[in-house]
Amino acid sequence: MPPLNKTIIEMLPGFTKGLKEGPSICEVAVTSSPRGIFYKENPLLESYNLFALQIILLVLAYRAVYFLLRPLKQTKFVCSVVAGILIGPNMLGKLHIFGERGLFPEKELLITGTMGALGIAYFIFLVAVKMDLSMLRRTAKEATVIGTLSVLVPFACTITATFLLPMMGMQKDFFRFLFSAGISVTRFANVADVANELNMLTSQQGQLLLSSTMLNELFTWTALVSGICYRNPNNPLIPFLLLLSMLGVGIVTVSVKTLALKIIAKAPKGVPVNERLITSILIIALWMAFFTNLIGSLHVGMLVMGLIMPDGPPLGSAIVERAEYMVMEFLMPVFYVQVGYGTDLSSFDVTKFWEVTVFVTVSFAAKFLATLLGALACRQNHRDALLLALMVNVKGPIDLYLFMRWKISKNVAPHTHVILVLSNVMVTALVTPLIERLYNDCQKTNASDRQGMKAIQTSSISAEFKIMCCVHNVDNVPGIISLLEASNGSTSSKLSAVVIHLNDLVGRAAPLLVRNDKLKRNIDKNQSDKVAHEFETYTRKLYNPIALTNFTLVAPYKAMHENICHLAKTEGTTLIILPYRKVQGDEAGASQAVVAQATAIRNLNCDMLAHNPCAVGILANKGLGRCLGHDSFSCNVAVIFTGGHDDREALAYATRLLMHSSVRVTLLRLITRWQQVYAEDMMEKKLDNRLVEEFKIKKTKDTRAKYYEEAIVDILGLFNAIRSLGDHYNLVIAGRQSPQIMSMCDEWSDTQDIWGGNPELGIIGDFIASDDYNESKSSALIIQRYPSDDVDVQSKKRYVKAGERGASEACISVGGGGVEQSRGRQRLKSISEGGRGRGRGAQYESRPNCRYRSLAMVARASKMVDDLGQVVVPSDECLLAQISRGF
Repeated sequence: MPPLNKTIIEMLPGFTKGLKEGPSICEVAVTSSPRGIFYKENPLLESYNLFALQIILLVLAYRAVYFLLRPLKQTKFVCSVVAGILIGPNMLGKLHIFGERGLFPEKELLITGTMGALGIAYFIFLVAVKMDLSMLRRTAKEATVIGTLSVLVPFACTITATFLLPMMGMQKDFFRFLFSAGISVTRFANVADVANELNMLTSQQGQLLLSSTMLNELFTWTALVSGICYRNPNNPLIPFLLLLSMLGVGIVTVSVKTLALKIIAKAPKGVPVNERLITSILIIALWMAFFTNLIGSLHVGMLVMGLIMPDGPPLGSAIVERAEYMVMEFLMPVFYVQVGYGTDLSSFDVTKFWEVTVFVTVSFAAKFLATLLGALACRQNHRDALLLALMVNVKGPIDLYLFMRWKISKNVAPHTHVILVLSNVMVTALVTPLIERLYNDCQKTNASDRQGMKAIQTSSISAEFKIMCCVHNVDNVPGIISLLEASNGSTSSKLSAVVIHLNDLVGRAAPLLVRNDKLKRNIDKNQSDKVAHEFETYTRKLYNPIALTNFTLVAPYKAMHENICHLAKTEGTTLIILPYRKVQGDEAGASQAVVAQATAIRNLNCDMLAHNPCAVGILANKGLGRCLGHDSFSCNVAVIFTGGHDDREALAYATRLLMHSSVRVTLLRLITRWQQVYAEDMMEKKLDNRLVEEFKIKKTKDTRAKYYEEAIVDILGLFNAIRSLGDHYNLVIAGRQSPQIMSMCDEWSDTQDIWGGNPELGIIGDFIASDDYNESKSSALIIQRYPSDDVDVQSKKRYVKAGERGASEACISVGGGGVEQSRGRQRLKSISEGGRGRGRGAQYESRPNCRYRSLAMVARASKMVDDLGQVVVPSDECLLAQISRGF
């Protein structure tokens, strides 16, 4: 186009206003609203279509990469970066199917860059909102040592290396300082995000790690101020302007925090936070990011604004709930699209790869060794120290954003930027599997460390009995209070109760475990106050006082067991009570949130059983609270005993309940035909018999204790024996796992048919909690002793059938005597006739959703059906023969 002259400007005054004479560039205008593909126009010429396609492709690529790399223990960060590079201009983005301009035309990158910067800003803000600054005080000494060493040592080593080994592509000398600081700092937001993904937030290692990285952030601010002063040595106003800027940021932050605390204090309990308040906070945070970005750091403003927000409910939780999904699922993918475009693999130069990698390696090695030595100096064990040393080298999106700014400002060459991105992703990809493996090993080691813990059966009757009660909501309180009342029957044995109100972690990056009397106002105390009030009201009415301590725990359900186990070890707890929550997904009216919470509670119970430091009891409550009246208490307890660690623990607890004058205990011992032949069999039988004999002695002295024996030959007999209890008992106590019952489970070709979907309750508890036992109002307390290393039921059990020694010995193993033979024969006959009472096998077949094997399956397994499928009632000789063959 020819240069603009005076004549053209005068002819087109409306279009040439403000232009001057001289050379000009003319670009083809692209319509923002094309008519569509039916007019043979490229739809990707429109900015919206191109932007939407970029997001869609990134999400699809991320899901595919995450599916492939997650088995390799890779984080979402690594998968997102790989997905961004896959759709970048060097791979899918350059395909001709996207037109001549490709997927990343330079003219359209303004939208992607702006939305990506907005995403990283709000990502930092949300992570900071979840941050609990009080945890700095809890690990102040260790965090100071580890945090200082983990940043100063790698910074000193890296900046020394930049002078000894000059790096090509580093354009300015003063940038050596900022470069060394940038790759030496561990970002709090990056570590908190990865720790949450790896389920480390609630652990002691995770809290120490987050505290240490906060000191790294302080170093970042110091490096920023020093860099600005270094770049302007001749301007005496720079320190004054920096001080003035910091003062302005401080005034705004103090004002916003004061206003937020006042609004929370005046907000009624249980009422959601006003939407206008949340919107105002998000806008003010954006303004703070704009202001600090003018100074030179985008993330500082968002970080400061997030840190001053009260974490947790109601305000912190409301902000996270409203904004997190939009930020993480939409804005952050846009950021990774920008990362994919900026990572130009064509500029990768193998000859210059090592000159950049050496600085990354020096920084990694120095940070690793400094953190390792610092953790050991703080008396951390070797495994925890190694875990912390690996974790501080985790990288994240903030590092990539920093590298991008270096490239845009031309402080680093394009090939240097590519190497920095790839090396940081590779380091994170390498250390993450090691971190997860070490952390799981640490958890197993901590779970097996039960020094000072006691089993119920080995605890002295006169010693203090400590119970930890976990409560999810007020509905769990009546049943647990009745259980405490039943346990508080002796004036010679003091009872202590630790009550923990469990809350899901929302709006916080770090867990909270605090006594209720120290609970702050910015934590939602509504439910915790109600739970604590119920227990305190109960204890004030007691003749035998209970030492009661109320705690509130805020943590994610998937890691809540770590805090509970740690507190149980600290308090020296003997028994932990957990409420059972039925998953009601099949019931009408059950919302998705209710089902999700029930599933989370069930997973928590399973985690507690896997890591329990002491005995754990899962309470399936069907109205146990009715035992406790205004001025009276009465409870009938039945104990189902077949033998084994868990059953002995259950019987020991039931024996302790007999110390209460208003508790009656009935022991039903079920004798099976199976005998274990592993090395500890004789010792196990002696322990079982000794505990049962002790209960028999109590029976002779106390009319409130009763004892029965019954022989069973299969799982169906077990269920019928439980049904025989009827609804005469308020509480049924049983062990979770019994070697004898598990051996009968092995008899079936498909063990899953026995379970009702609640393996945490065991066979007996699952049956009592199921719909098949719904007519009874008996609650169930299923107890598991802490895992024992000397007896592994799954690996050591080898069973033989006593019938191999002859029919006479089989009779003895079944129960000894013709009475038991007659019982088994009558039960089988009642099943075949479909009678009610104990013989209710016919009802299994009639129920379409029955969770257990029907009568036809039982008969077919025992080969007691004729050619027409009818059940054949065997004679006495046939029954003995079936028993001897292992029916």
